[in-house]
Amino acid sequence: MTFPRIAACLAAGAAALWGQSPAGSLNQPPNEDLYLYHSVPDILVRPAGKPAMPLSELWRERPLLITMVFTRCAGVCYPFLRSLRTATESAGKPPSGYGILVLSFDSRDTASDMKAAAAGIGARADEGWIFATAAEESVRRLAEATGFWFRWDGERRQFDHPAVLLAVKHGRLVRLFTGGRIPAESLGAILRDLAGGFVPSYPLADKTSFRCFQYNAATGSYSLDWGAVLLVLPGAAAFLAALLTFRPWRRKCARAPFQAA
Repeated sequence: MTFPRIAACLAAGAAALWGQSPAGSLNQPPNEDLYLYHSVPDILVRPAGKPAMPLSELWRERPLLITMVFTRCAGVCYPFLRSLRTATESAGKPPSGYGILVLSFDSRDTASDMKAAAAGIGARADEGWIFATAAEESVRRLAEATGFWFRWDGERRQFDHPAVLLAVKHGRLVRLFTGGRIPAESLGAILRDLAGGFVPSYPLADKTSFRCFQYNAATGSYSLDWGAVLLVLPGAAAFLAALLTFRPWRRKCARAPFQAA
């Protein structure tokens, strides 16, 4: 675990101790370290043109990607959705590999609005994409559990909010991405984590990531992964080199003739 992750965990513990929300102040994107592995509330959502259903019905058979938007957004919502659409096409994963839920946090949005949003990014006929609404209280429960926030700006008549992609497996949050757009390589990393459970990744100089521990969201357990070997390999090599260098020197000293002062 890297130092920023350790610091984030300590901050979360301190916040809980003093009764403060780990989400921090508004205008800041959610901190992934404070919400990973937490349970996602099983709220009721209403997919456009379909009966209402619990979230658990969507994540029961396959991992679920969730992003929260509002259809009247004049800022980041549609550019983020289009980048997600492009990234999923580049990823080349089969539709059954994961589902995508686009959930409105605006109580004014209707099923017709969500259908229009789906058509606007070319995803209306894609069964892997679900555009849905939910009750205001349910949306707030989901937002609070994942660090997402939204605030009405009366002057601009727009919601101020971050663009967030939540990766959920077996009802637990295993990745949280924030940004104005999601590159295909970032989505690919998220999908790889979802395929094998969340694992902390550490970048190497050639931008290759390796893993120390594998996290299984279903059981809440960790297991060693091959990245742990890479962590201890440099230290083990240095120790072995020092040992090989020291032993001949020790034998040479033992055989040297004694000289009186």
